[in-house]
Amino acid sequence: MNLKNISIALTVLVFGVIAMLFMQKGNYVNQAKEHYEATTNKSFKGNSMVLELVNNAIDLNKATWAIACEALQSVRTSQDMARLEAKFFPATKGSNSITNKTRRFEASTANVLVSTFGKVEEDKKTGVKSLADLQSVNVDMLLGRVAPAVPESDDEGEE
Repeated sequence: MNLKNISIALTVLVFGVIAMLFMQKGNYVNQAKEHYEATTNKSFKGNSMVLELVNNAIDLNKATWAIACEALQSVRTSQDMARLEAKFFPATKGSNSITNKTRRFEASTANVLVSTFGKVEEDKKTGVKSLADLQSVNVDMLLGRVAPAVPESDDEGEE
């Protein structure tokens, strides 16, 4: 009789353990799914933000290079350069330095163009000085080199 009681108790215990395993298994699966979804969503949002920043930087570089290339082909005066800059970056304005005969355009801290002109012209009617005879466009910042060696003094202010 003692053996019969022990076998019944063991059978009940085994079924109890099996039932508990099935209940816990469902709970573990739900916990794993929740953890996976939370981690994946967080990673996806972070990666999406990084990709957006990279794409914005690429677009900014592309537009700045377009300004530099088009300037060498078609720009003669600082007014032409200002129109070209406004075409790609309407909200950002460059500045002339009459004493250095340069025009500085800063699309961002890493996207800086410094255009060097050959002479300063003065409008007879208005007396406004402008730069003419584009000599070169410094793209050192776009190439990852140190900042252009041109001082940032603004004699005429923003144009």
